[in-house]
Amino acid sequence: MKLRVKSLIIENAALCDEVAKIQENIQIVKEERKFLLQKLLEHENDSDIVHTYSKDSIAVSNGSRSKPKKIQNLKEG
Repeated sequence: MKLRVKSLIIENAALCDEVAKIQENIQIVKEERKFLLQKLLEHENDSDIVHTYSKDSIAVSNGSRSKPKKIQNLKEG
């Protein structure tokens, strides 16, 4: 009985260590995902600004200027 309890305690400790490692990996992946999402949004925003700039050049000659909805949503949120 004593040997079985000792064995279960050691197994439990090993499982706790494994859970801690996995939780740490999950946290790292979450941070990486957040970083990459931020970079993607910055890149899309830069692309929209360049695209908007070329559209604005045409729109000015027509006399109308409006912000694209995506940029408005980013500024509002």
